[in-house]
Parts: sequence; structure tokens; C-alpha cells
Amino acid sequence: MKGIACLGLLAALCSVRGVAAQEPARHAVGLELRGDTMIYRSVALPCRQGTGNHVWSGYAYEPWTPAQKVFALSKFWSEARRNYVRMDRVGAERWDSLYLSLIEPARRTRNDDEFYRLMQRFCAFLEDEHTFVAVDRNYPQSAESFGDGWVLSLVTIDGRVVVNEVARAKAAEVPPGSEVVSVDGRPAAECLAGAMLRVSASNERARRYKAAGELLRGLAGTEHEVEFRRPDGSSVRVRLVNASGEYGDSDLVSLPGRGRRSLRAPFRLEWYPGDVAYVKLGSFRPGSAVKAFHDAFPEIQGRARKLILDLRGNGGGRNRVAAHIMAHFSHDTLLCEGTWRARTYHAAYASWGAQAEAKDTVANPPVRAGFENYRGLALSEPRPHEFRYAPDRESLVVPTVILTDAGTCSSAENFLIMADSQPHMTRIGSATSGCTASPVVYELIPGMHCGICTREVRFPDGREYVGTGIAPDIEVVPTLADWLEGRDPVLERALEYLADK
Repeated sequence: MKGIACLGLLAALCSVRGVAAQEPARHAVGLELRGDTMIYRSVALPCRQGTGNHVWSGYAYEPWTPAQKVFALSKFWSEARRNYVRMDRVGAERWDSLYLSLIEPARRTRNDDEFYRLMQRFCAFLEDEHTFVAVDRNYPQSAESFGDGWVLSLVTIDGRVVVNEVARAKAAEVPPGSEVVSVDGRPAAECLAGAMLRVSASNERARRYKAAGELLRGLAGTEHEVEFRRPDGSSVRVRLVNASGEYGDSDLVSLPGRGRRSLRAPFRLEWYPGDVAYVKLGSFRPGSAVKAFHDAFPEIQGRARKLILDLRGNGGGRNRVAAHIMAHFSHDTLLCEGTWRARTYHAAYASWGAQAEAKDTVANPPVRAGFENYRGLALSEPRPHEFRYAPDRESLVVPTVILTDAGTCSSAENFLIMADSQPHMTRIGSATSGCTASPVVYELIPGMHCGICTREVRFPDGREYVGTGIAPDIEVVPTLADWLEGRDPVLERALEYLADK
């Protein structure tokens, strides 16, 4: 009895989170039974809750074991099956079948990079940009930083992979605008197609937009032989070795107007002839961008006769921030960011629907509820997402153009839903990403976490955009020649359009 009591005490103690600061959750688990005695050991397990500060982000990297890989695969499968809002379109049986087929390959992956790529492909099957598998910042990999001072940022345009930005010290060898011809002897188009298989996005356009950034991703020490075709037509081969982490703000040279600091700027205000205000909104996250907008708004309101809002590359942020900014450019007191719905589950209803068939649900709401809950098909009723504002607030309503591209997503698309009801606003550019929002985040294993999209959003009138994106009123698609010449045809078309207003 004394031995059993000690084991019970050990189990209880081990089930409590570590006392030491920042120690990951530890639990006692049964390892093996020896006679009448269960031998316990304490192991780290993921937390149910996901936060911005992932529990293992400060820990030294250690390779994942086969057991951890299977656990991560299984946890992602189960959480997606329970939470993913579009599982009815994927098909739960197809999802289960894919999971079953990947258990053994996951266990046998030769290294962490191979396993991470497998998890990315598994996730990409769901086709949603807010559903992802990611590694924490201490994972020894890179996609843009390499040994010997190389930093390369790749983009896709005209169906080609092109160097958008390069370390200044290497720009003479591989100048911006150089095209990737091959990687390790494989044509760039073939490599891009392979990278697209690891990108979770709702359509091919969005996958292609993101895939260039995955083309050279690899564990530290991974070697690539890359052939480039320079803008002058000459070729060069470069050996690149992945670094352990990205270099951050290096001294870079970019295509004219395509530098990351310019493209990713959270806020920028410029003026064009005729008192046309150009406002770059790179994010709808709370913080410096919102403050900069507030600081600049009196100038915009006092001077602007026409307005351009550039949402290209705006990956979203908070819906409330998007609505708050829209309220400055509308007189409406009620702004609607669309209607949304999410998965629901009631265990008792599921138990009642186990034996039900589809034909039994006709004109029978209780049976239908049981049928849908048992099969994971139950969804909440559509709800409007609305924000109310005072009628006497400061606002500016003038002819307005909103610039969009495949990088416009999430709450930036909610901004466009609100703009759709504003007669003075017009969209110019290319279709948006077509993704919704509200990912629920879970830790999978030390160093890896996932996010799963929980909300499906539509226009207030029921129109869908998830999977297709929000199309512009006037389509303008830049070419590589435009970029090499430093032209922005989307902005040019916006200025031309406003000239007649």
C-alpha cells in the first residue's frame, strides 16, 4: 500500500505544471506495467491553450522523436476535425483517410524538415490561409537568409519566380529582377509547383502568391544550387546554404518601389496632384499603424479631395480596427463586416442522431440536429458582425479607390465587405486572397503549433468570397516589365480613374 500511495503522490505531483519559471506543462503518464505496479515517467505535453507567446519558444531546439511526430499529426487531425469551419466541404471521411495514410510516413520521416513539410502538405489539404502549421522562432531554418551574407526575397509574377530583394553586397552578382531558372537542377516551375503543395490557401492564385517564399526554405545547412537569369539575359549559378534563422533588417536592394520596408509599411501618406491622398494601410493590427493614421487624419480630412487606400499585401489584423478606420471614410452609423457562422457541437444531440439517416431529417428539426451533430455538420445560424458609430463623428467622404491584390486577406477583406455598400468607393487591382478569420491556436509538440480557421464569413446578402477572393471592380495585373521599369500600373490606373471624378 505504501508503494502504491507513493506512486499516486508522484502522479499527482507530476501532473502539476512545473514550478520553475517558463517550464512547459508536465504530466505523469503510464509507461509500463510490471506485475501489479505501473511505472510512471514525467513527459512534456502540449497545452490546450494557444497564445501569442508559445510555451516552448524560449527553449533550445531538440529534434523530434517518432512518437512526437505521430502525436503532432494526430492532434492536428483531431483539432481540425473538431474546429475547422469548412470541414463539411472537405469531407470528414476524406480527412480521416488522409490522416490514416500519413501515420506511418510521419513516423518514418528522416529529419524534422521532412516532417514539417509533411505536416504542411497535410494542412494544405484544407485549403485555408488561416489554417496553418508553423514552427517557433528557435527552429533552425531559413527561407530568405543563407550563408556567406546572402539574403534573397523571391516573388512570383507573370508565372515566374523572381528576385524581388537581395543583400546589397550580392546585388552585382544577382540583381533584383533576376529570374530563378532552376534549383538543384530542377526547373523553377516544377519547384514552385512542389512548394504550392505545402501552402494552405483557398485558391491557386493565393497559393502561388505565397509559394515563392517556400521555394528555398530548409533546415540550417541545407545546400541549394540555384541558376538565375539576370535582367540583361546573362546567367549565373549560386550555391546557397540555409542559415539558422532569418537575418532581419539587412542592407538590401530591391526592385524599384518593391522593398519590404515600403511594401510592409504599416502606414504611409503621400500626396498626388489634385489633392489626391494616397494612404498605405499595411495592417489592421492595433498599435503604431493606428496611431499613425490618427495623427495623419486631420491633414487628410482638411486637404484631400480624392482618396486612394492601398490594401495590397494587407494581411489583416483586428476586425474592430478595420471598422474603426472605415468609419473615418463613411457617414454610416452602422457598419457591417458581413455575416459569420461557426461549427457547433452538442454531445447529447449527437447521441440521438447516431442512427438517423438523411431522409429522416426532412421536416424534422430535432432529428436533423442529431444527424448533423453526430456527423460533425452542425453550424451556428449566420450572425451579422456589426459596429455602431455616432452620427456626428469626424469623417471624410470623397471619391475613393481601394487597391487590392492576392495578399489582401482576413480583416482587410472585411474592410472591403464594408466598402461594398459605399457608393463612393471603387476597387482596383486583382482579386483578394479569399480567406476568413479567427484561427484557434494549439501547441502540437515542442517547437510546433497550429492554427485552425473557425469562422466562415460572407457578404451581408449571402454572397461567398472564401475560396475565390473578392474581385476588383477594375482589374489591373502588373507585369515583370512594369516592376523592372519601376512602374505601378495599379496606382496609375487609380489616379487615371479619379481624374474623371
